Amino acid sequence: MKTSTLQERIRALEKENASLRNHYTLHAEEPSVKVPAEFLPLFQKAEENVKQYFSHISLNPSQGTIEISNERYVLIRASALSKDFLSSILSLYADRGESEAFGIGRNFLFDIAHALGINDAKAFHAQMNVTDPLSKLSAGPIHFAYTGWAFVDILPESHPTPDDDYYLVYHHPFSFEADSWIRSGEKSKSPVCIMSTGYSSGWCEESFGIPLTAVEVTCRAKGDENCTFIMSPPHKIEEHIQQFAKTHRKHRIAKIPPEIPTFFVRKTMEEQMEKARQLAEESSKAKSDFVANMSHELRTPLSAILGFTELLKKTKLNSRQTEYLDAICASGSNLLSTINDIMDLSKLDAKKISFEAVPVNLPELLQSIEMMLASKVRHKKLAYKSNISKQLQKPLLSDSVRLTQILLNIIGNAIKFTEKGSITVACTVLEETTQTMQVEFSIKDTGIGIPAAKQQKVFERFTQADTAITRKYGGSGLGLAITRELVELMGGTITLSSKPNKGTEFKVQLPFIKAGKQVKETAAQAQTVDGKGLHILVVEDNLLNQKMTRIMLTNNGFTVSGADSGTKAITFLQKNKVDLILMDLQIPGMDGYLTTQKIRESLKLATPVIAITAHAFSGERERCLAAGMNDYLPKPFRENELLKAIAGCMPKAVTDLSFLREQTRNNIAFIKEMISTFIKQTPKDLAALQKAMKENNGEMIYKIAHTMSTSVGYFGLKQHIGKDLVHMQQKRLADEKRFLKVKKICEQAIKELQQLTPSALSSAS
Repeated sequence: MKTSTLQERIRALEKENASLRNHYTLHAEEPSVKVPAEFLPLFQKAEENVKQYFSHISLNPSQGTIEISNERYVLIRASALSKDFLSSILSLYADRGESEAFGIGRNFLFDIAHALGINDAKAFHAQMNVTDPLSKLSAGPIHFAYTGWAFVDILPESHPTPDDDYYLVYHHPFSFEADSWIRSGEKSKSPVCIMSTGYSSGWCEESFGIPLTAVEVTCRAKGDENCTFIMSPPHKIEEHIQQFAKTHRKHRIAKIPPEIPTFFVRKTMEEQMEKARQLAEESSKAKSDFVANMSHELRTPLSAILGFTELLKKTKLNSRQTEYLDAICASGSNLLSTINDIMDLSKLDAKKISFEAVPVNLPELLQSIEMMLASKVRHKKLAYKSNISKQLQKPLLSDSVRLTQILLNIIGNAIKFTEKGSITVACTVLEETTQTMQVEFSIKDTGIGIPAAKQQKVFERFTQADTAITRKYGGSGLGLAITRELVELMGGTITLSSKPNKGTEFKVQLPFIKAGKQVKETAAQAQTVDGKGLHILVVEDNLLNQKMTRIMLTNNGFTVSGADSGTKAITFLQKNKVDLILMDLQIPGMDGYLTTQKIRESLKLATPVIAITAHAFSGERERCLAAGMNDYLPKPFRENELLKAIAGCMPKAVTDLSFLREQTRNNIAFIKEMISTFIKQTPKDLAALQKAMKENNGEMIYKIAHTMSTSVGYFGLKQHIGKDLVHMQQKRLADEKRFLKVKKICEQAIKELQQLTPSALSSAS
């Protein structure tokens, strides 16, 4: 370093020291805190450390900085954070009243000061390298004094301990907050040393690691002798104040609940809310688990009851047996309906009800509902009237299942509670725009009616208008409650008007979005699938359900094998090939999910898997699909539902004989010969094509692809692989991806043609 530079640096330091001597006075001859004798050594040591810390001060107005021991500080005029601040708050919130406005200012100052106390304590503890609570505490009052907040006088009755017995009583003889009021000449109605309570409780909370608050019980700004504070855990503070009031009667402390700053009230409320949330989640999970388990326990035997009832109905029965069987079927269906209501209730509570948006034709949907209820209407000899607006002859987007559930509930109730007369269903358009339509469904009956005082109760869960109704008509009292919740979730409203013994009218208003294009909806028909040549594995541990499912499948031509555990299913699949797997989810040992995972990952099988389970809870279908299953069928299921699910998972037919039928005028003998030739020749062509591809023989690829283009055209395969074969001819190249696609389609076509029955071959296409 050059001599001139060093001299300049020395002159600057001398100037700075002179400035400090002239403008900074440290009156440190007397202690900066008053404490009981037993704490004195600890606080004396802290005094030395803090004094040393504050001796390194640097003021540089040209940069706007004040630094103490390399920490930047700021000076704030004391009254700005006390008298002036509270006066501004009282003025701003004058419309709230003086008491509430003062409370707003108090809570704001306390929260800030409490956070400052915590953070200053952290910094000082690290700087002073202290670890035990009392040593951490000792620096607080001294730092308080050195930064101009107040002088602290800790009273002998204090016993600061890191537990619920923590108790600190102290005076602030020179509190900056009380001083600002005294200097203004104005007397306060309430204690004003708010930042002092927040800062000191924050510092001590950080020191002892427990929640603490402080309350000022006397204040010089009010005219009291001292600013006196009590600090303790929040839930003990009132008890300590009451005790202090008894032992210090000269202070005339009112025995009233203290105004604990909202930081602690809010913190306590947040903790209570968190505990309540956790308890609610645990309770909700326990309820969901219970409902799911009960659903499984009820659905499993019910599946066997309804399944065997359906099978028994297909046998020859006399009239009495038919009557008994109908009673069993009706009772089972009612029980299933109740179980479904409870499941819907759980889904609604868990907010796991989801809605589809598919094109729906309302007149056809209402007609299908009428057909479903026709037998009940005929049995009670009621008139069923329907009036549907012509404006509704267009598809609207909605969830047809949920909409049907809503209307079935209401119309079903109307039939149930009507002994004579009629049921009138009307559907009208209330409002229509280019994209939307507001529709009103009106269901009117001439039944028993509902008294005005009880009309809203019918929408409550497990409630009916009268207990006598439950005894006479039955029901769980859930239908209308679920209906209302579904309607509201779909953005609609439901209302009723009724007079006892004269009838009831329900009105449901729902918003719809118009479908983009006209979609022709047809009534759902039971899907069937020819099981000849198809092998199905049923993985089910319940023997009755396994037997019932076997009978349903064998009656439709399937070959059926069974396994009562996931392990046995895996062993069977290692040795045998099947076309489809029916997988119960609740099987012993390795459940249906893990078994499916093994089938996909270990056995590398893409065989369609349909989950069958009585555990029909929200999210189960999605979980099954995510686990690698192809579909989900809840128990109990009927034969047509099982066949529909199987049909949906089987590969779609690729062959089409219409061209051959047309060209040969349906010459069955010739068509059989063509099929036989295709079945024999195609595997040879595929093998030759694969060989040419490996040898990179372009001419051979061209010839084989050209020949196959003609043959596959006879059986309707051009739409699937025609472009691939043309590409092979043009490029004289067969890449692996195209070849595998052609091979897969051809092999599927061969399998379909091999399974053609004589009757199917003879029928018109």
